[in-house]
Amino acid sequence: MSEFLTTGSAAVDDLLGGGIERGVVTQLYGAPASGKTNLALTAAVEVAAAGGSVLYIDSEDLSMVRFRDIAEARTDVPVQEVAGRLVVSEAMSFAEQGEAVKDAADLADGVDLIVLDSATGFYRLERTEDSRGGESVREVARHVTQLLSLARKHDLGVLVTNQVFTDPDADRDRPLGGNTLEHWTGVILRLERFRGGNRRATLEKHRSQPAGGSARFRITDAGIEDIDEGGGV
Repeated sequence: MSEFLTTGSAAVDDLLGGGIERGVVTQLYGAPASGKTNLALTAAVEVAAAGGSVLYIDSEDLSMVRFRDIAEARTDVPVQEVAGRLVVSEAMSFAEQGEAVKDAADLADGVDLIVLDSATGFYRLERTEDSRGGESVREVARHVTQLLSLARKHDLGVLVTNQVFTDPDADRDRPLGGNTLEHWTGVILRLERFRGGNRRATLEKHRSQPAGGSARFRITDAGIEDIDEGGGV
């Protein structure tokens, strides 16, 4: 497969300089319903349909029905064949998420993409319930650095989704994990709802692309799709 893995959107791929880069961690963050999981699922389908393999670490209750619907809508490859190249590891707690990340080392040599959806869902819960935010963010950082190590060692792509909190000083939503998580992710995309129910991806960090650029897409039965020019958006 090529140096880059497609997201399923030509506009987002162009924003990323070709797609999801191997050897680095790409972070998607945004408010609920901003398109994070749909982008991650679409990328997973595209990789599997092209003959690659995907490990999907799921803490967001991934719907296999949604995955199959996207696969059926996007490709002529039989859905069972596409689904057969996807390994789903479900995490029901922070500890299980950590174990799933550790176990990824046993599969990394045979996959092209690892998705962690979401890296910070359990961090948010622990931060709210027991005020151990400092230790929790360090644990999330350990998960991400372990995945980064696998990305570099096995030349695979890593996609992590991240949630947000409202920063009153900046008057905007910011990614959970702050500078700690930002340090270990080579690419950061902010996703947000745009007018007309569409979505906008803004590049905030990239080692070879200028920050500040954006791309628009929409969520459909086929996952994510580019918005046609002249479509009134």
